Amino acid sequence: MKWTSRLGGLILLSLVLTAHPSVRQEGSMPRNFVVLFDILNYTRDVGDAVTFFYAQVLAPDDQLIIYTPARAYGFSKNTLAKPKRELSEAMKEKLRGDTAACGTSYKIILNEMKNQVGALEGGQTTSADALSGVKNSLTMYRQDMENLRTLRKVNEPLLMKIVEMFKTQPGKNQMVMIYEAEFRPIPNKDTLSRLRAIPEIAFIVAELFSSDDQKSPLDAQKFIDILREAKASLHFLYIKPKDKSSVQDFKEHSADMYDVFSKIAKATGGIVETTASPEAALKSLVKAIGEDSK
Repeated sequence: MKWTSRLGGLILLSLVLTAHPSVRQEGSMPRNFVVLFDILNYTRDVGDAVTFFYAQVLAPDDQLIIYTPARAYGFSKNTLAKPKRELSEAMKEKLRGDTAACGTSYKIILNEMKNQVGALEGGQTTSADALSGVKNSLTMYRQDMENLRTLRKVNEPLLMKIVEMFKTQPGKNQMVMIYEAEFRPIPNKDTLSRLRAIPEIAFIVAELFSSDDQKSPLDAQKFIDILREAKASLHFLYIKPKDKSSVQDFKEHSADMYDVFSKIAKATGGIVETTASPEAALKSLVKAIGEDSK
């Protein structure tokens, strides 16, 4: 499982549990990075962010573990001594492949939701049979919402293990979450107005397409406390694409994740950054941790 499970896959926990601090001169302050990519789509912008991280964020004596949507990658001191271009190119290939391999279930559900939205937009409600078809589409959409909720559970045990690992490491502990905002398809405004005008389904339509009532995926205060105990900061980088689609309307579906992790980040001395550019978010991270260049 990932730190969230929306993309599936397996994490190699042994990489976290067996990571050891590298030898440094007395008085130096090592930095320990755990970077978690929770993304649905690998893009050129994501690749540029990986390049920037290795070139401008990572220092020679830093420790690093990267979580892709599929697995964890630990890096020895000898590995991190290799040319940064070589390291970033290799990581981009791994991230591209892992993202493509692990997003299937999530994207299947989104496509099913698109189909139900299309049926609602193209359907009629002037007869009993037509209304029955609308109700069926709404029922299937609700089931897709439940399926998404199952995939989106936060892997709390994994996060706890990462924090426990931080406790064994000297120096500054930095957890960086790069989270791609989620969107789900909803009917266009004309369709929503038409459906809301039908008393028999008006409340269901409001619940499915207008409500933002999502339960918190994590006990924020619990996680704040253990991060503070480990002297670790969480940085939450929320990647929000500028455009979604010119065909269907979309509703942001990750406010719950944003709310809880932004709260944790602010409470642990980390940054919260919302941007369409992962590289821009990492530039903000550089400023926040006081390292302008490497």
